[in-house]
Amino acid sequence: MARRIIDASGSVWEVSPTGRRTQYGSDEVSLEFAKVSSGEPEVRVVRYAPRGAKAVEMALEEASDRALLELLATTQPAWSSPDTDYGRPV
Repeated sequence: MARRIIDASGSVWEVSPTGRRTQYGSDEVSLEFAKVSSGEPEVRVVRYAPRGAKAVEMALEEASDRALLELLATTQPAWSSPDTDYGRPV
């Protein structure tokens, strides 16, 4: 399940789990931020340790837009992340 957020510049981002499990199991999940508004396509990745629910979908649903925007500020490009196979198409 994906969520949409809007950053300060007005860009729309779709947030979803990458599907990759981290070494910390359910204590940490990997999230993908994909820019869906006009302009250059961009995909960014971050690891997220939810405080409440440990199920990925529930944790993403419980996260506030503000928390997701703060995570967006700490993301790394998909091409530099093993969570997205370094940006290689599947």
